[in-house]
Amino acid sequence: MAFETIIVDIDDYVATITLNRPDALNALNRALRAEIVSVFNELKENKDVRAVVLTGAGRAFTAGIDLSGQTWLITGCNSGLGYETARVLALRGARIIGLARTQEKAADALKALGIDGEPVACELSELGSVREAVKQVRALGPLDGIIANAGIMALPRLEQIAGYERQFFTNHIGHFVLVTGLLDRLTASGRVVMLSSGAHH
Repeated sequence: MAFETIIVDIDDYVATITLNRPDALNALNRALRAEIVSVFNELKENKDVRAVVLTGAGRAFTAGIDLSGQTWLITGCNSGLGYETARVLALRGARIIGLARTQEKAADALKALGIDGEPVACELSELGSVREAVKQVRALGPLDGIIANAGIMALPRLEQIAGYERQFFTNHIGHFVLVTGLLDRLTASGRVVMLSSGAHH
C-alpha cells in the first residue's frame, strides 16, 4: 500500500494509520480523505488485521478541538483505547467521568494521566454495579458523550451470567443497561459511541 498523505504499518494484527501532513496539522483535505477511505477498504479485506489505530504525525491530531465545558463518560478508562481516549479528550479540555471495574482502577488511571476527573466503579458483568454507576453518573450532571469502550473477549471456557454467555453479557447487556440509564442525561447534541471489534463479524 503506497500513499502520499498517510503511512500504514501492520504489526501483530494491528494496523496503524498515521496521518502524515504535519505541516498542515493533519487537517483533512480531499486527498487525505480519499486515502483514508481507500486504506480502510483494503484493511477490511485483510485477514491479518484485527484492530486499527488512527493517529497523526507531528504535534497535531486533534489540534484545534476545544472540548472545554463538555463532559464525556468513558468505560474501560484504565487501559488500552479507553485510557488513550481519556487522555486526549482531557487534553482538549473535556471533563472526564472514567469508569472501570473498580473505583480504585478508575482513580489510578485518571491520576496517572493527570486528569482531575470523576472515577466511578462499573463492573459491566454485574447489573447491580452497572445500576449503581448509573445512579452516581446521573448525579454528576449532563453528558456530552458516552464512549462504550470496555469489553472482554476470548474467554478460555464457557461462563454464563443469568443464562447468557459472559462475553456477550459484559460487552452488550452491561453497556445496554448503562447507556439506556443515561440517555436522558445527554445534552441535545450529545452522542453515544459504541466500540466494537472485527472479531464480532
